[in-house]
Order: sequence, then structure tokens, then C-alpha cells
Amino acid sequence: MALAQTLNCKKRELKTKGHRNELKRNEWVPAVLYGKGQPSVPITLGQRELIRVFNQYGSRGLFSLNIEDEKEPVIALIREIQKKPVSGDVVHIDFLTVDMTEKLTSTVSVYILGDEEVIKKGAVLQSGAKEVEVSCLPADLPDYISCDVSNLNIGDKVTVADLEVPEGVELLTDPESQVAAILAPAKAEEEETEEGEEATEEDAAEENNEE
Repeated sequence: MALAQTLNCKKRELKTKGHRNELKRNEWVPAVLYGKGQPSVPITLGQRELIRVFNQYGSRGLFSLNIEDEKEPVIALIREIQKKPVSGDVVHIDFLTVDMTEKLTSTVSVYILGDEEVIKKGAVLQSGAKEVEVSCLPADLPDYISCDVSNLNIGDKVTVADLEVPEGVELLTDPESQVAAILAPAKAEEEETEEGEEATEEDAAEENNEE
């Protein structure tokens, strides 16, 4: 079960662009909190705390928003994060409030375990889907889904259908989507070469179209 990570925040007024620049100078990130049948609430979060929590726990899963002057925290999911293209700095976040009695749809990361055993066998691990979409009650939302490849041999593969998920969690991603495959070194090199050739052909086609 995912634990809700705590974030402290304040309500904010919707003001001018100059006000938003002031928030930035003071290391506050603007955000909005909304939910079904509820008015949206503009809030701000401390940039340093946000970076610390994201670095340690990621941006997936549940968050407990402690809003200043509110008696109870609000449980929410992040629906959208806007970042600067070059620096990757967070400039805005959309939070969606969660009803603990209703199922939700969310994305969960897939962690590959046992890759060192694959290397010992002289094989190559080819990664596929790094996250999957699930449906479950908020209390059942997993922090991540693990995929152990330590016992796999060359030629074996893992699809979404092979993943083990906790009780109460339904996988929505295409069950045939590949999560991992174990390849012989020569086969892996061939696939990398083919991918490189395809990319070169696509680039050439784009250049011809531009001409």
C-alpha cells in the first residue's frame, strides 16, 4: 500500500504575472487543487521540500497536503506537472483530490530486479515498459510493481500479463506489452543496429520532406 507523502502548502490568490514571479523568487511553486464537484483551490508549495520529496519518493502515488489554516490534510494525486524544458524545474502542479472509498486510475512504476544475475549469465537485459496503468482503491495503490528477472534465461521475456500485483489492484495496460526480455549479446547488437538504421532513414525522410 502506498503511504501518502506529506507536503506543506499555503493557499494563494490569483494575481498578476508579477505576483507569480515573486513566488518564484521566494522559492514557492504555484499549484492548483481540484476534485469532483469541488471548486479549485490555488495553492503554493515550498520548492526545496518539493525537490526533497520527489527525489526520495518520486512524483507518483498519494500525497497528504497540509494546507495552512486548514484542520485536516487533503489526500491527493498529481495529475500534471509542468516543467521548464531545459532545466527541468517544476513551474506548476495540478493536484486531484482523492475519495478513499472510490477506485482511481493511476500510473505505477515498474522496477526490474535481478538484472545482475542476467549479466552473470552473459546475457543482455532489454527493458520495455517502465510504468503501467492500474485501477484500485487509494489505500491499495502500490508504490511500485517489481519484476524479478534473476531466474530468466536467454530467449525469455516478461509481459504486463506476467506481473504480480497486490490484491485489489487491476492492471489496465495492454497485457501483451513487453516489460523485459533476455537477449543473447549478438541479438542485442543486431536490434540496436536495426533501431539505428530506422532512425537514420526517418531523419533522411524528414530532410527530403523539408526540401
